[in-house]
Amino acid sequence: MHLLYITDVFCPWCYGFIPVMRRLTRDHPSLPVRVLGGNLVESPQRISEMLEEHPTLPAFFERLEQTTGQTTARFRELVKASSNGDQNWLMHSAAMNLPLAALRRLAPGHELEQMEAFEEGFYGEARDVMASDFWNSVAARWDVSQAQLQTALHDPAVRQTAEKDARTAADIMGELCLYPTLYLAQGARRTLLARGYVPYERVKDALEAALSDAAPEAVFPEGAACGIDGCCDMKTTD
Repeated sequence: MHLLYITDVFCPWCYGFIPVMRRLTRDHPSLPVRVLGGNLVESPQRISEMLEEHPTLPAFFERLEQTTGQTTARFRELVKASSNGDQNWLMHSAAMNLPLAALRRLAPGHELEQMEAFEEGFYGEARDVMASDFWNSVAARWDVSQAQLQTALHDPAVRQTAEKDARTAADIMGELCLYPTLYLAQGARRTLLARGYVPYERVKDALEAALSDAAPEAVFPEGAACGIDGCCDMKTTD
């Protein structure tokens, strides 16, 4: 039995969901977490391009901060800088699944923290998370050297794992591909706990019900989420 967490480095609501996941894992230390990276940004895209598609982006991140408590001030400054041609970071989900797969091999047992490091780096610290320097800084947190990381990144087996994980995430979510998505996995059975950003108390209640088999087939209400088309739903949950 474990928590199955489908998330994406470039999903803002996934960044907002970090405190929820931390409380859940703190409350249930015996439940391991399997993390699958998604494919929200299917084609490489720069922040300025995202701003062109979503001109209300700064206001969206203000609402996200109010809803989740996760700071977005630095990212809002980054968005402003990108519109002027500065710090116009690139985003591509598939590319991010590779260093995550490498870190999972080199420092197993920390896949949730490793994903959170990238999400916080991008949305909390406004860092270029696709840069090798950032990858090395994250790897160093688990005493993984630059040489070890580079070797793993060039290992065909690691690349295959990253690609397989992305396919598995897509297969599990099916046509309704929303980030973040959280399940309780019990053997072959998966109980949906949250689809999109859902506040902690509601996720906690859903998990406790699933653990007690009180509502094994219940579908939890959808929250704020990022969809498969790369667009972010601007709504907030009640």
